[in-house]
Amino acid sequence: MFLLARSVPAQKPWSREPAASDAYANLMTRKEKDWVIRVQMVQLQSENPRLDDYYYQKYYQKLEKRQADKELLGQKTRAESLKLVTPYIQKPEVYESVVRIEGSLGQVAVSTCFSPRRAIDAVSHGTQEQDTGAASSQRLRVLSQIEKMFLQLLKIEEGQNDGLPQLYHTREQSSQVEKLFQALKTQEQNNLEEAADNLLQVLSVRKGKVLVARLLPFLPPDQAVSLLLYITYHLPLLIQRDMADQGLHMLFKPLGKYISHLTFHQLLHAMQGLMLLSPGSSERPVSVVLQNQFGISLLYALLSHGEQLVSLDPSLRSSSDCATWTDLVILIAWEIAQLPAASLAEPLAFPRNLLPCSAITWTSN
Repeated sequence: MFLLARSVPAQKPWSREPAASDAYANLMTRKEKDWVIRVQMVQLQSENPRLDDYYYQKYYQKLEKRQADKELLGQKTRAESLKLVTPYIQKPEVYESVVRIEGSLGQVAVSTCFSPRRAIDAVSHGTQEQDTGAASSQRLRVLSQIEKMFLQLLKIEEGQNDGLPQLYHTREQSSQVEKLFQALKTQEQNNLEEAADNLLQVLSVRKGKVLVARLLPFLPPDQAVSLLLYITYHLPLLIQRDMADQGLHMLFKPLGKYISHLTFHQLLHAMQGLMLLSPGSSERPVSVVLQNQFGISLLYALLSHGEQLVSLDPSLRSSSDCATWTDLVILIAWEIAQLPAASLAEPLAFPRNLLPCSAITWTSN
């Protein structure tokens, strides 16, 4: 029995020859097998393998570095490491949505009665005046513009980790940032007033605020300061439009890094705009600012920078601008005193040099 068992050679589990009892062997031709393999390889296709297949890319980089070190030491290996190569398939850039619903943005996802999906609503449901055809068309245009600029911003952010030389990276990034900044201010506009209104429309959308907040770290100081002055000048209106989103606070940290670049004249001009009375109104715009967390935080940061400039530059104390600044601080302190304590917003940060400034202001008052 033992000899009979040994006389029958056992088939190796890794043998390529199909077993005689396998009725399903050789059902697929070589062409069909290649087609299945190609379909599986296409699923591994990625336009950004460094992000989609991070661990494999890092592993292969370490493997290549190890082999390069061995070659430098004269220890060349015969067998080269195999790298997974996926076929490249060019994707169409023009994307046409199949389903189109009026008042929606983008393509509607496929849904059934068991898992219904709501279309993305791109038209605000407000008063009848706001829901006119022109207002809806303008809002859709702004949203479309924000989407295009976001794609440019994502390319700028991805460019930081592309592994290119620093000189090329800086030159290419500066060019892309400049194009994005110009598109943010003047895209499809014919004059400065319309361009300013266009930027205001972008900042009135939550995703537009996210766009500006993520773009600010890439901007040169002069362009970032221009955005800071613009936001400060239109701060009361932006606060009113931010009642539903509550997203202005995300701009405080990136804007705060450029407050120190403001000159005293720029700061004074921006602060004076918050104290001007609107026609037919007895309330100053600064009262709206003091009741908003982002507004009062930005206001305190600007006041802190102004006090620091006055204390460090003795020549400012004898100028007419310093007298105007003192009157401005007194007016702001008076507005704070007029508001109930419950209405005053809690700032995100309170500068230390404002405490003695407040005491001096109240003494002068």
